[in-house]
Amino acid sequence: MISSLRTFRSFALAFGLALILSPMAFAQDNSSTTTRSRSVSSGEKMKIKGTVVKRDADTFTVRDLSGSDTVVRLTDRTSVKTNGGFLRSGNNYAQTQILRGLNLEVEGRGGSSGELIADKVRFSETDLRTARTVEARANPLEERAKVAEGRLSEVEQNAQKLSGQIDELAAVSNAARGGAKAAQETADAAISGVNATGKLPRGQLSAYG
Repeated sequence: MISSLRTFRSFALAFGLALILSPMAFAQDNSSTTTRSRSVSSGEKMKIKGTVVKRDADTFTVRDLSGSDTVVRLTDRTSVKTNGGFLRSGNNYAQTQILRGLNLEVEGRGGSSGELIADKVRFSETDLRTARTVEARANPLEERAKVAEGRLSEVEQNAQKLSGQIDELAAVSNAARGGAKAAQETADAAISGVNATGKLPRGQLSAYG
């Protein structure tokens, strides 16, 4: 029974985090959960809890329950471990295991750019497994989205080129029609002159030999 409850909890967390990380979720405008950035004063001690919503090489962004985003910077001295239990310490992990969707706690001090310089990063083994599951499923979807976006951009560029070619052909066609109309008007004028005088003008008569 306990094992079943743990499994259900893991799936529920994975589903919830997948919704959080979904681009559609980020795109929604929900006034009750307005996201804002938190700036940490230089040297200020701070402890934050939340979910990793963005991951870069040396930094990651944590969003807490109030919707505040805090940029956390990692250093060579940052301790990354799971939470310990009774009479035992947690397991050490590489900084690369700090994944999007991971629920964690960070302790540190404010840096010169308003970020939090992490001294300690702590999380549970269960939350780490859930974040790994979310990351494994999210990455292929993001790659597909990038490919689709690239193809859409290519289609738009081709459409713009085709539109330019159509405009060019239309301009040539209009110019040709204008020339044909002018030639027709000249011929009509000459014929009208012949009909009026009964003979071609002297200049045109010499032209015809």
